[in-house]
Amino acid sequence: MKTKQFRIGRLATLGQVIKALGKTIRAMSDGSLDSQVGARICNGLGIMRACFETQKLEQLEARMEKIIDHVPYTRIRTEEAEVYVPSGANGHDHAGATRLISADETERHPN
Repeated sequence: MKTKQFRIGRLATLGQVIKALGKTIRAMSDGSLDSQVGARICNGLGIMRACFETQKLEQLEARMEKIIDHVPYTRIRTEEAEVYVPSGANGHDHAGATRLISADETERHPN
């Protein structure tokens, strides 16, 4: 008796890797794929998934950096007399999106 070979398909995108993970788990649960072999496949697919997710996050971070460069330097909320300044615009790193400064600090350091 010849058994059908387990085929995953293309693994070029995050969606394809996630689909392959689901297919592998279903094949293990219905007994058509040995659980030890399936676990090894899932381990490899999990590593691929993490790589794709990291790559996507880096792309989103790059897009956000471009957007931050186009944000106006200050935004003034007159009812509270406070100013929000994008952190990159004041020479600090991009760790925080904005920082809160007082109105008198903006008078000392106009943009």
